[in-house]
Amino acid sequence: MTVKNRGIRYHIGVFAIAASCALFSACSQADVNTPEGLLKSLETHKQLDKAIPKISSMVTHPQDLEPYVPALMDLYMKGSSFDREVIQALAAYGKPEVDAALKKAASNKDYKQVMQAAYGAKKSGNIEVISQLLSSFDSQSNPEVKRVILEIGTSVKSDGLTKKALEILNSNVDETPFNLLRTSCDVLANQKDPNAVDTLMKILYHQDGVGRTLTSNCTKALLALDRDVVAPVLLKAFKLENADLNEYVKSHPDTLTPETIRNNTANALALFRYQDAVEPMLDYLGNTHTIPVPGTLAIRPVLDPGWPAWASLVGIAAQSTIFALNDIGVKGNERAKKIFTDIFNWTNEYKSKFKYAIELTGTTNIEVSQRVNAFRALRENDLISNAETLEMVNALKGEEFQDEKKLRPWARASIGTDMVTYCAITSKPGDTQTIWNAFNELKSNEFNVPVPADPDAPKQPHMNDAVSKRIDDVKPAFELADRCSNTYACFAKELENADKNEASASYIRTKIIYELGFSGDHQYFDVICDEFKKLDVFAQMYATKSLAQLGNREDVPKIEELITKLSRDMNQIQYQAAKPNLEGLITTLSNK
Repeated sequence: MTVKNRGIRYHIGVFAIAASCALFSACSQADVNTPEGLLKSLETHKQLDKAIPKISSMVTHPQDLEPYVPALMDLYMKGSSFDREVIQALAAYGKPEVDAALKKAASNKDYKQVMQAAYGAKKSGNIEVISQLLSSFDSQSNPEVKRVILEIGTSVKSDGLTKKALEILNSNVDETPFNLLRTSCDVLANQKDPNAVDTLMKILYHQDGVGRTLTSNCTKALLALDRDVVAPVLLKAFKLENADLNEYVKSHPDTLTPETIRNNTANALALFRYQDAVEPMLDYLGNTHTIPVPGTLAIRPVLDPGWPAWASLVGIAAQSTIFALNDIGVKGNERAKKIFTDIFNWTNEYKSKFKYAIELTGTTNIEVSQRVNAFRALRENDLISNAETLEMVNALKGEEFQDEKKLRPWARASIGTDMVTYCAITSKPGDTQTIWNAFNELKSNEFNVPVPADPDAPKQPHMNDAVSKRIDDVKPAFELADRCSNTYACFAKELENADKNEASASYIRTKIIYELGFSGDHQYFDVICDEFKKLDVFAQMYATKSLAQLGNREDVPKIEELITKLSRDMNQIQYQAAKPNLEGLITTLSNK
């Protein structure tokens, strides 16, 4: 053999050995695209750069992580350059078998691993992990880390987290990140600590530099407490007898007025159905002294945007009080009848009470809202007879509505639209021929919509369009009262036919739901829940009231389930309107 041939054979041999080594190496490497290969990679701590992204993609579906948890635990406890990703996966899994890893992460100097420990503890509820996180809370420099630790308390019961939330809210709130304050309120809503009442009342109206408030979060925390604990405190605030809160209002005249306090506390007291609030609320409504203009506003020009904001708040506070009395119930209360009747008649005393709010803003909204809601309360609490109702309907013919320069015909149309609607919902057998007919007669004059000279000309909007149409649309609800004659089974059966008259469907359904609320028959609780997804905002108002009348504490889980179901089945606009009503219903049912 020549030297040349020996050289060729030598190079061929070397190539064969190298190729076989490469093949052996490939065979020994795991294919992370298969479950077996992924698990092998994690167990051997090899090819982690390919395996960890696969694990991270499972975080949104934690159940898929289960086969890999033991290997991930071993990997994290031994440590690697992928600790952040591994603890994120373990935290997402969140079952007790990962607690050892969460404990290690809780004491880590890497703030991202600390946050993952908090996310995991929120799912697992491990007290030792929570305690470890709390021990490092004050030393955390990143406020978001603090917030995430604190947020565990929105799901897990913990005395330590309750104490920390109270400590934050009792600190210098002006120097505390707003999100930390808000989360603290949310924690207290879950912890339900009766000792938190005074703190929540103190922080209720805090506003940061960009106008964000804690009102909704703190109110939710207050409503989570037992009625006997919090309702007396809320009533004291409504009566403006909380000295600290009054002082806080005085020191923030640009953002708060006494009407702010009355508005929010009235709404909360209504959810508690707190009977002791009835007379103080009537005291407030019955007080006809002129509501003064805040000093800081009085020196501003009339065109300042603060004027309509204040005027709106004045109106809303009174309106919320009427709503609250209606929800609590004032049947047989002659004082309530007198006050509501005076408000509806818009006596000189009430014109004087809202004088500045109306005259300086040129609005009729306050008058309209007060009058129609007083009328609604009179009807729904059976405080007025049909004869008295007809007197109020015929009052719409009066001269007080003639001045077009002061928008009086518009005000009458708006009042009439709501009056005929509330009459339809509360109608009794025979009301079609009496009450509805009285409204129908108004269409010829007071609610007349002129016929255009040219029938082919485009329709021009008219102020009476809405009321004339509403009178027609609600007639089937009146006729339903005639047909069912106070028989609840008949009303329930009519739900099947509600959609046949498209223009009147909402009013028919609302009428039925209103009537079923008085049945005292718990079977209709489930019927109304099933109907909820079909309801518009107006009908939802009556549905929550009927559910409150029919339900009890044991029905709270049903409402929680309904909220979850509606989040999927309703369009978001309807859902966002329904959710706070149903959350308030939980408060009412929990205190029955």
